[in-house]
Amino acid sequence: MKFDDVAMMKLDRKVNTRISVPMLAGEIPGASVFNHTIPAGDGIHFPADAAFLRILFLCGGEAGFSSGGTAAAYNEKAVFVGSPKNAVDAAARRDSHLLEIQWLLGAADWKQIAGGGTAFPLTIRYADAVQYRDPFKSEKTISRAIIPHRVLPRFAMGSVETYGEDLIGKHEHPLLDQFFFSFPENDMDLLLDDLVYPMKGDTLVHIPLGCDHGVRVTANHCAHYLWIDFIGGEEGLAYLDEVHKETGSTRSFDGTHRR
Repeated sequence: MKFDDVAMMKLDRKVNTRISVPMLAGEIPGASVFNHTIPAGDGIHFPADAAFLRILFLCGGEAGFSSGGTAAAYNEKAVFVGSPKNAVDAAARRDSHLLEIQWLLGAADWKQIAGGGTAFPLTIRYADAVQYRDPFKSEKTISRAIIPHRVLPRFAMGSVETYGEDLIGKHEHPLLDQFFFSFPENDMDLLLDDLVYPMKGDTLVHIPLGCDHGVRVTANHCAHYLWIDFIGGEEGLAYLDEVHKETGSTRSFDGTHRR
């Protein structure tokens, strides 16, 4: 792999007016990602569209969400997923950054939704996400399953947080297409096949199917990013069953490791 082969996009976080930016359009079939910057007092209306799931992740700021008669408000990282049959309104109470992920639905996906496995809207604070362990990470690393697999059709989203020195061992998953999206404080080396790619904050990177990938964090730096999985089918779900083991506990870093 060469640097020119890495599909990535870095954001500008300045908030002066409402801006919506598509990110890495067409990179993963069926998936679309948008970044929305929303100044305080402004908002976005997302119309109902039964063609896809719309996953909204509040990266920063303070915002309220409403859909299908249910409302939620957050002043911290959080996720909100409305039913595809209902519109969603997002209103910024402070300058906010919102990541939107659209995931096309097929007939089998609608059958899963109709089976009642997920109650919409699905919403949770980042701090309350289930934590898990997997064999690639050190004991120090905090891994979160924000939207665990088997909750939404062929989709999962979580995060990884650690600080240097640390290493997330290289591994591959040919049944999961994946984006990494880094939070502002992220400063790590992304290991992609034989390439070392310095990844800073506010960056979306595509981890291609079957790519041997890992993360290295050096002293006085930290890794903090979302992973966004688009799952090929039951085999991909079974893989996540095997490697994601809930810890049954909740940890957090106190910030003293930061520069």
